[in-house]
Amino acid sequence: MLVLVPLLRVIKLLAVAALFSGTVGAFVPRDLRDRRVFAYAIAGPGFGVAWLMGFALGGLEELPLLSTWVLCGMACSLFSLQVVLYAVGKDGRRTAGTAATALLPLIATVVLMVYRPA
Repeated sequence: MLVLVPLLRVIKLLAVAALFSGTVGAFVPRDLRDRRVFAYAIAGPGFGVAWLMGFALGGLEELPLLSTWVLCGMACSLFSLQVVLYAVGKDGRRTAGTAATALLPLIATVVLMVYRPA
């Protein structure tokens, strides 16, 4: 168990990095097909693995999964993923505002994961 928690944290960190990379990649390439690859093949799986590792860590560390910071982080990350999927759903939705709407909730999620406010 002493090795499991740090291992899960590293996996979660890599998953969050994949989620960020996929989110940025959903806006940077010019071709819609390339943006979809980033969204579907990198951001989506990164989101799923980050959530799975979060639930596993919460269980192992006996954290209340209904605490405010956990629920707010989940809401922010889910909202961000929905914006990414919206952006790659149709050509012409790749704007700076849409990118900011996708990235700012992810940044808020990481802040909540690191500081864990009450």
